[in-house]
Amino acid sequence: MAGWDYIVGETGYDRPFAFWDQGTNLGFDGTGVTAVTMTILNAALTPTTPAISTIALTVTQANPLKGSLAVVAATPNVPQTPGAYIVQFTITLGATIRKTFELDLRVYNG
Repeated sequence: MAGWDYIVGETGYDRPFAFWDQGTNLGFDGTGVTAVTMTILNAALTPTTPAISTIALTVTQANPLKGSLAVVAATPNVPQTPGAYIVQFTITLGATIRKTFELDLRVYNG
């Protein structure tokens, strides 16, 4: 997955993500996915706050699995401190963690 650039204070948009298996160069099939969670880690690999509360998913049998993260002004769920972060997505199928994906997040001052 490509990186994500975020400018402090940006609100009111959805950030879409598409999940691709690098080894096969194919999209990850979202059929049967029961949950996707997202964690943002700081440079010390500690989860940031506030925690990511929801990810709205669009799951189809066609590849790839797609998700979007809503960024809202009242409770921004992206770090508001400039720096480099890692975003981890964990995809659960039934009761089993099926796959994890990572990408780089860069937060900038506007």
